[in-house]
Amino acid sequence: MKVIKPKRLRHGDTIAIVSPASPSLTTIYYDRGKSVLERAGFNVVEGRHINDRNLLFAGDAKSRADDINRAFGDKSIRAIICTRGGSGTLHILPYIDFSMIEKNPKIFIGYSDITALQIAMFNKTRLITFYGPMVATDLGKGFTKYTRDNFFNILGETGQEIELKNPHDREIITICPGKAQGQLMGGCFSIVVATLGTEYEIDTKDKILFFEDIDEKPHRVDRYLTQLILAGKLEHVRGIIFGTFQKCRYYTRDNYYKYGVTLLDIIKNKVEPLGIPTIYGLQFGHVINKLTIPVGVYATLDATNGRVTVEPAVV
Repeated sequence: MKVIKPKRLRHGDTIAIVSPASPSLTTIYYDRGKSVLERAGFNVVEGRHINDRNLLFAGDAKSRADDINRAFGDKSIRAIICTRGGSGTLHILPYIDFSMIEKNPKIFIGYSDITALQIAMFNKTRLITFYGPMVATDLGKGFTKYTRDNFFNILGETGQEIELKNPHDREIITICPGKAQGQLMGGCFSIVVATLGTEYEIDTKDKILFFEDIDEKPHRVDRYLTQLILAGKLEHVRGIIFGTFQKCRYYTRDNYYKYGVTLLDIIKNKVEPLGIPTIYGLQFGHVINKLTIPVGVYATLDATNGRVTVEPAVV
């Protein structure tokens, strides 16, 4: 399957900030994150509606989509990064100009609720996007050296494969051994499942899936995995990469706490019978030290040895 790779990020490029989901809860972290980009040598422009408020969202759906459409249509902009996730990205999908995006490919970065837009973009345009740090939630709250180095490496490397390596103190657990090759597809687990039954539904055939989430109890993750299985979405998968699911455990106040069941128990119970090469613990998404995952690129998963390598995601 032919994909569209955006041009690599260069010092001095213009980066647009958009809010496809929720607005910043406070301008402090947003301002800090914007300053991080400016100090790194980039020209930063802002979408018109990045801090609008409509219920839980950064303005109405059409306004949020218009900011994204304008950013892709502006020839002076090289990359687009989201303010934060939150909720509401699914609302904007009917208003996105996918044809225009296909004709004007550029770097697009976000994670969490932004998953819905990244899956839709790949389905409609085959554009490689990036599941990585956002302005208010990451750049403005402590852009660690690990996160920064991986971020700029993925967005700038055009010549060789890149290994997605965890920090030294973070273990990768093999759930099912084996080796797989395929395109990376996935994101925030609850949002991936929310695409099912829509025209933006995730395509899992021959893919290496990657999932992570936050604030989801083990029984809800079990439900998501079961739904994917019942929908036939894991029948032709090449491999699965689970990240670190933050705050996804039972606490003493929870009814299920007394059973001593962990998230890893749930994942093993569902995935081991499938025999798909699978690992758990790669650091991306809702963690402080995070990898930037290129959505749609071809990757190799060596689950036996806990290694993931990806082809260059930019040109």
